[in-house]
Amino acid sequence: MNEDLELLLDKLNEQQKTIVMSNDNILVTACPGSGKTRVLTYKLAYTALSNPHSNRKIIAITYTNRAADEIKDRLELLDIDQSAIWAGTIHQFCLEYIIYPYAMSLPRLCKGFTIIDEYVHDQYIQQILDKFSINIPSYQKSKIITMLNNDMEIIETQFPQVVKGYHDLLIQNKEIDFDLILSLSYQILRNHPIASVNIAGIIRSVCVDEYQDTNELQYQIIGILTKTNNRIKVMFVGDTDQAIYTSLGGIAKSIKEIEEITALRFTRETLNGCYRSTQRVIDYYSYFQKESYKIISLATHAELKGIIYLNTSIHKDDIYDCIAELIRHKIDQNVLPEEICVIAPQWFLLYPLSRKLRELLPDISFDAPDISPIKADDMNVFYKLARLIFTEPGKKVPRRKRIATEIIKVLSEEYNILLNEHIDCFWILQKINSIHPNAGNGVDYYKHVIEELFSSCGINREDNSSLYSLYDNFIGKTEERIKRHSLSDDLSAFYKMFREKTGVVITTCHKIKGEEYNTVIAFGIFYGMIPHWDSIFSPVISEVNEAKKMLYVIASRAKESLYLFAEQGRTTSNGAVYALTDILKTYSYDYDT
Repeated sequence: MNEDLELLLDKLNEQQKTIVMSNDNILVTACPGSGKTRVLTYKLAYTALSNPHSNRKIIAITYTNRAADEIKDRLELLDIDQSAIWAGTIHQFCLEYIIYPYAMSLPRLCKGFTIIDEYVHDQYIQQILDKFSINIPSYQKSKIITMLNNDMEIIETQFPQVVKGYHDLLIQNKEIDFDLILSLSYQILRNHPIASVNIAGIIRSVCVDEYQDTNELQYQIIGILTKTNNRIKVMFVGDTDQAIYTSLGGIAKSIKEIEEITALRFTRETLNGCYRSTQRVIDYYSYFQKESYKIISLATHAELKGIIYLNTSIHKDDIYDCIAELIRHKIDQNVLPEEICVIAPQWFLLYPLSRKLRELLPDISFDAPDISPIKADDMNVFYKLARLIFTEPGKKVPRRKRIATEIIKVLSEEYNILLNEHIDCFWILQKINSIHPNAGNGVDYYKHVIEELFSSCGINREDNSSLYSLYDNFIGKTEERIKRHSLSDDLSAFYKMFREKTGVVITTCHKIKGEEYNTVIAFGIFYGMIPHWDSIFSPVISEVNEAKKMLYVIASRAKESLYLFAEQGRTTSNGAVYALTDILKTYSYDYDT
């Protein structure tokens, strides 16, 4: 065996090694803390090292851009040639491999298109609601389903005329939205066999991370490619007990369903060794499991007792002081602030908490939810540019190079801008690093850099109206966001939003996936939040299963200590009193006092 391969495999346990070396199509169930990202990264590296002279692509589909960046960074540390490896979200994959190369095959795309963001989407919906004199509250607007089915038909039942008007407006303006990236990619693959043959022919393998959060259309896109080329090796990896995105369309398919979609045979593997938590924490959250396998702690602290605590008597007015005391106590016990996480099911519970904790613990830093001046949107080229403009040169250079390369690709392929051949990722970075506007206002600073950068690239407003329309919207929504939330427009606030945060983490149950902490403190553990009312009243979602999955995710983040609170005194908008979620009422556990 190649020496590089031996060195790679020496860093894995036997279960991990079996998966990495396997030449089968695999469905992997990976328990929390089992090294899932490590296995996925090493699988990519092993495949690349095993085929050093091949140009066929090794694809990793991740749920978030952050997960893709983590994989790329780890491959960089392993000194793996990434020329044959591609990692990103399914939307990025569809744009790069399907839509950009084959846009000419669809009338909807052949005359050019731009991708709108959530801000423009909401503007269009409001415009059409006004046209039809429909007046509904904001929460109801957000529930209007603008997504189309596989046959490009409207599925919205309450306001179908609004959705039709919305899509008519998109067609008129030569625009597509986030959902249409998948829908149109599916249309290209399904209706134009030459596209699916060409794309499938250059792919060696596909690894799908967090497969339990994959939606139906994503499965179908992968299925068309594997049916076109059955030599593609596929690995789905995830944990159905962490499938907390059901309301967003995530489906944890069974192995039989996956085999039917892909026309491939799969073997099942399990990673049941947890390097994160004590056995006591594992035994606690195993109560919420649906998968029937035993999770074993492989952590060095496996036998520590730690703390598992539940409080249902504290009043909401006292919860902030209580959590502050807990944080102080843990830090006094030499737990690092970065090893403490405070969780709630909803963002609205966290904003007042973070403000109060900063008052009560002024000497402790917090990685807390802040409303930033720029809304994160990795699909927007102007957000990508902001990431380069407001981060420090010389740090995380490989990641900055990747972002610069992505910017060049979007400008070239989406906006058909013919850039001079000397403009590469190094040139973009050097140019941005060299521009230092004399502006203390973040928006003005950003505008000055963009104007100078585009001028140097030969990009002007007259010849690139669609790009500048996106630019104007980006600036407009940023200024509106600053005004609406009374945010600072100081340049330091823009740098702050892209700076790596340190300190006690304050976040939601959904955002904590993939993270781990010595101590987890969760409050707001109510029926109506865990599970959410949407699950409770849904005719197709099991509220019991949703509650179990949320609690499984929360508890499995903890290495040693878990504190749960269902505080008294919180009421719904209708005046009903929130109470402890039903699942914990029926869980007879000997909690610490």
